[in-house]
Amino acid sequence: MRRILCTIQQGSLTASQCRAAERVLVGAFRQTLGTTDRTVVVWCEIPPGQSYTENRPSTMSWVLAETDDGLDAARREQAMRAMSEAWNTLTGAGPDELMLALVDTALFDRYLALNRDRIRPTARPLFLLRTVARLATSRLTRGRLAIAANQNWS
Repeated sequence: MRRILCTIQQGSLTASQCRAAERVLVGAFRQTLGTTDRTVVVWCEIPPGQSYTENRPSTMSWVLAETDDGLDAARREQAMRAMSEAWNTLTGAGPDELMLALVDTALFDRYLALNRDRIRPTARPLFLLRTVARLATSRLTRGRLAIAANQNWS
């Protein structure tokens, strides 16, 4: 299984654009890398006013995709170009509104572990349970796996 994390500004894409973005990202990823691995896309939405680029509210989206460890640079670049072009065509994003990275599985796992490790060990089980519940709920209600960057846990 491959994972793609998409971080966007809340409200920047409609539900149908998100579903279409999943299709084009996964399609470009599979086509350029020649893989048929199951690919899961998870969305993280940043509330308005909580991210800035060049000292103004950001319109930047960030896509982090997992790939095989040691993927050669030429194939990595080809996949990133295809995914970027597909994203920008679909969303109308400009060249400075998408940050895209194809990351080796080992580094992807480390990134997720570092995010998990910033939660107190005693709070992690409940945090993970609530996150999984929110992802499942969003899948049922919105048709995609999504969480807000700032969860209201009360």
